[in-house]
Amino acid sequence: MADLSIFNSESDEDAWVIQINQLVSDTDLSILNRMPVCIYQVPKSLTCTKPEAFAPQLIAIGPYTHFRPQLYPMERFKVFAAKGVLDHFKKHDLKQLVEQLRNTGPFIRASYHKYLDFKEDTLLYTMAIDGLFLLDFFHNYLKEQVSGSFMRGLEEQVKISGVKLTKDAIIRDIVMVENQIPTYMLMRILVLASSIPVDSVQEYLGSMLLSFCQKHSPFKLTHTPTSAEAVTKHHHVLDLMYHLVVSHDEKPETTPTSDQTQVFCKLQGNNNNDSTSATGASKKNSKSEGTVTSFKKVKIVLSWTLESMKKLKDVNIPILQPIKKHLDPILHMSSQLETLSPNQQLDDDEEEAPMVVAIPSVSELHSVGVSFKPSEGGIMAIEFDEKRGIFYLPVLKLDVNSEVIMRNLVAHEALTKPDFLIFTRYTELIRGIIDTVEDVKLLKNARIIESSSSLSVEESEELFNGMSKSIAPTKTEKLDETIKKVNKYYHVKRKANLYRILTDYVYSSWKLFTLLATFGLLAMTGLQTFCSVYDCPGYFRPK
Repeated sequence: MADLSIFNSESDEDAWVIQINQLVSDTDLSILNRMPVCIYQVPKSLTCTKPEAFAPQLIAIGPYTHFRPQLYPMERFKVFAAKGVLDHFKKHDLKQLVEQLRNTGPFIRASYHKYLDFKEDTLLYTMAIDGLFLLDFFHNYLKEQVSGSFMRGLEEQVKISGVKLTKDAIIRDIVMVENQIPTYMLMRILVLASSIPVDSVQEYLGSMLLSFCQKHSPFKLTHTPTSAEAVTKHHHVLDLMYHLVVSHDEKPETTPTSDQTQVFCKLQGNNNNDSTSATGASKKNSKSEGTVTSFKKVKIVLSWTLESMKKLKDVNIPILQPIKKHLDPILHMSSQLETLSPNQQLDDDEEEAPMVVAIPSVSELHSVGVSFKPSEGGIMAIEFDEKRGIFYLPVLKLDVNSEVIMRNLVAHEALTKPDFLIFTRYTELIRGIIDTVEDVKLLKNARIIESSSSLSVEESEELFNGMSKSIAPTKTEKLDETIKKVNKYYHVKRKANLYRILTDYVYSSWKLFTLLATFGLLAMTGLQTFCSVYDCPGYFRPK
């Protein structure tokens, strides 16, 4: 089978040569340096689990999706919104706006990762229509005091050709990775359409984008940049939302001595309380030694009892066969006694955290006394207080749009920041601790999850368990250390509970266990002696 080609005829090849020559002559290297690639097509490795979360379902925005056949019927709706914006500014000629955008073609192409195989006019009309539509849509999110300044917005649901366009469907499409338009193009279109000074346009556009992100971000924002920064420092609306969620301080903490410095400061601050600390340490050591001593006694009693049961199992008397069948589960405990060695330190370091988050569920953590509280600093402030057993997590707002938004934030991070996938790691953490509906209820009661009335607890649980890991996370040392602390705390508490059960229940009844084992052993020994003299098997042999 011959390899497929983009060429269907010689005329296609001639057109390709002309296109390459034009591209080389029009493209300035300085443009490529000033305009980093910021809009990508999502690879199949990221979309395979749920393709519909990354493919626009209603509205096409930008050159990647504008001409998809299934989305093109909504073109009339976008043109209607674009015309309304132009009419407001008394700019009734779309062609005139496109002509004013003529010199932006190379900048537009430089912003997209995939080569845009469009003629210049097609590309500029695409950007103009989609940009005007977005300006009309984002205008709905302005605060009341400025919402009446200009443009109409889309306050009501619109019916076109019998299709009900819901606002939520448009929101989900607007935040998708492939459905982005560079912020500088929105700026340019608004400046040309309104004839308003650039500073005022920055303030206005930045206010619209920030309001949109605040409304639909799955997290409570920990910081808010100025309107000008929202426009000048972020490539598009999804990029802005990502930085608002992750916070401005994105760099991983790599200082190797930070923990040591904290320990040193604590030691310095406690010099005046040496005697108190020593007394406390002495009490702690005494308590620990008492626990170990008690455990040793319990282990001796249990070991002796189990050895007696093993001897009972070896007695070959048919009448005891039904009893001996039930001894195996009990004797299995002998293999577990070695793992409960009193010499094993409770605070041994756990193994290095694996790439996939392995962590107990919310219910399991709650069972050992872990409580959950909202953190004030978002994802970057996730931490675990080992002394008080408090797990601090960011407040997560869930609604019908949350899954699509979070999946596209994960994809955006994977494509733009592959060396620091903190948001990806967070989604894996949440997926790890939420296994059941009960886990979601516990987090809702702790005010970690705020769910709208339209999203049930069962749907929330399904949302997290359906969010797959997209790519192996890297360089998230702080979050991985927190996960390690939680695992360590859980295993220590679980072991401590087992020690307490053995000490409180087994050791307190060791005299009774000893008496029963003694009588049982003497009875079996006597029976074995009797049967060695008399033919006991003969009494039980079938006639």
